[in-house]
Amino acid sequence: MLIISEKLKEFLIDTEKLSEEEIQPSTRIAEDLGIDGIDTLYFMDSYFETFPIDVGDFDLRRYSSDETQVLLIIPMILFALFRFLIWQLLMGKPAIKLTTEPVTLAMLQQAIDDGVWNCARLESLAGTQVYPPPSKKSGWFARIRSKT
Repeated sequence: MLIISEKLKEFLIDTEKLSEEEIQPSTRIAEDLGIDGIDTLYFMDSYFETFPIDVGDFDLRRYSSDETQVLLIIPMILFALFRFLIWQLLMGKPAIKLTTEPVTLAMLQQAIDDGVWNCARLESLAGTQVYPPPSKKSGWFARIRSKT
């Protein structure tokens, strides 16, 4: 089991005002702590400045959702509806979700231990799969085509 170092605990308590109970290796910074979007940029900049870590292949877009402008909300909703109708109802496939890889405190600690951010190694600690496999359920369009 990976143990969070005292220096990382102090960093999290000072920057994010966390309690000792919230600091667990499986704690995710976006989902559990609410650090997402532009907050992730500030948090990770502070993290890389505090600890002697080579940035390596760290890419913020991989780990944080994009904060879009208010004017783009209506087109995004229409696009999501269109994508749902086409993929889910007509083709029986789940709509492709643009998900981000979660960053856990175990990943932050491992990067400190390694001295470099290595996506493949660190994401294996998260134990998640970015793109889940499609469901086996077929939609009504596929059922109609198979009857003919």
